[in-house]
Amino acid sequence: MRIQQLMKESYNDLALVPNFYYQWNVGIHVELGGEHYQLKENGKLNMMRFETAYRQVFCILPLLFQKTDDIIVVVQSFPNEAEHTTYPNFFQRYIREQNRKYTLLLRSFNWVDEEESIVVQQMELSCKAADIKLELLTKTLIHEDFYSLKPQLRKKHSMYAPDVFLVNVRTKCIFHLYDDRGCEIINKNQALHEELLHAIKSLNLFMEEEIQSKP
Repeated sequence: MRIQQLMKESYNDLALVPNFYYQWNVGIHVELGGEHYQLKENGKLNMMRFETAYRQVFCILPLLFQKTDDIIVVVQSFPNEAEHTTYPNFFQRYIREQNRKYTLLLRSFNWVDEEESIVVQQMELSCKAADIKLELLTKTLIHEDFYSLKPQLRKKHSMYAPDVFLVNVRTKCIFHLYDDRGCEIINKNQALHEELLHAIKSLNLFMEEEIQSKP
């Protein structure tokens, strides 16, 4: 299954763009990092925040993906120039089986954000959850705004850092970790939504007010 087909059949043709979470009515937003601020009083990075965010996401991922699940990985870049192809070094670094690169799909479309038309370059790969280096990917996405932390996704020739969406073909659940501040999960299935909400709230790394749900 390809991402456009899945979104059409399960999400009323919802577009995977940065504000997708607010356009769907069944979702969970989790704030990461607890009460730890990104910087210490001396201006240095507060690694306690990032370590907390890592652990929180590591607890969420097994609730969303089994190793044998078929996953659609969607990586979206925002090139400075419409005709320029950007390569965010995702698939070489975070996919275990490099032969899968031959199934990689690439397309472009325009995203209208507050009346501004932005070119989106979308790379799509179908694989198993076990094929993805999820913990390494998690750390990378959390590091987005802090260039001294490694690893990083390549942002060359891009207006913004790449967005990464993980879509479970079995459950149709979509996971988006946008940076160290939080992650979003949307579902087409209300029962699965309630099950995930209960499971996430039961984890002792989260405080109740850090988890927002919309029924």
